[in-house]
Amino acid sequence: MLIINPAAGGRHAKPGDLERCEAILQSAGFVLERVETGDPSPTSADLAKRAIAGGYPVCIVAGGDGTVALAAATLLDTSVTLGILPFGSVMNIANGLGIPLEPVKAAEVIGRRRVVHADAGEVREKIFFETAGIGLDAEMFGAARHAERGNWRRALRRAWRWLRHSSSHVTITVDGRVDRQRALQVFVMNSPYYGWSLELLPQVSMTDGLLDVAVFPRLGRWALMASLFAVWRGGRLPARPVVYRGTRVTIASDEPVSVHADGVLAGGLPAEFVCRKGALTVFA
Repeated sequence: MLIINPAAGGRHAKPGDLERCEAILQSAGFVLERVETGDPSPTSADLAKRAIAGGYPVCIVAGGDGTVALAAATLLDTSVTLGILPFGSVMNIANGLGIPLEPVKAAEVIGRRRVVHADAGEVREKIFFETAGIGLDAEMFGAARHAERGNWRRALRRAWRWLRHSSSHVTITVDGRVDRQRALQVFVMNSPYYGWSLELLPQVSMTDGLLDVAVFPRLGRWALMASLFAVWRGGRLPARPVVYRGTRVTIASDEPVSVHADGVLAGGLPAEFVCRKGALTVFA
């Protein structure tokens, strides 16, 4: 099954790339059924469920991170192998797996049929392939989501909380080891890439069976924003975060702190983050 999102950004694509990808896949022996996502349905998750029910061995997604993530989450712990054709604007999932961001080269990777077993993170039954954020960025994502839905009262409330957000005492338990920090922002990372292709921690792997926790204990709001901007400009973090690694992470706080999973709000602390080791079979 080839799932296509016709509304994908296409930042890395050239005109005619989709047809060239299909030709490469067909020459590699794939027989393709082409289906498209729609607004509001079917989503890539709906179509991935159809692929599972129909006994398809492979589900290839041509779209951006949102389209890929919905399908990938549906395919976890199944016998269906995911293929990614990067037709979106950012493509953190493909980038984190070492898949070329040019769709034609990504099609060649799929054609070689080399499979890896990638990890996924989970918090409160929400899957994340990139990053779960605790604190400042969760308020920002929350304001953006409410604004997209036209709920300006809640969006403004979230924006006000972002402006007033201060550091919190957090207790971090990683595979039974407990530590305590005071921080404005914590990231639980499954991929080295976050947001607009920010490579926060180059050592993070999507195939090592571990989650990486990055804590910024000595940075205020504007210093943190400046650090992320420096990474976006191609530099490194001016101040190295405190990093923990493990398969099961619990974070708690005495104060109300918001949590998101790949930009989707996931309530607040306390929260448990679990690595679903090797749950996604993908061409990479």
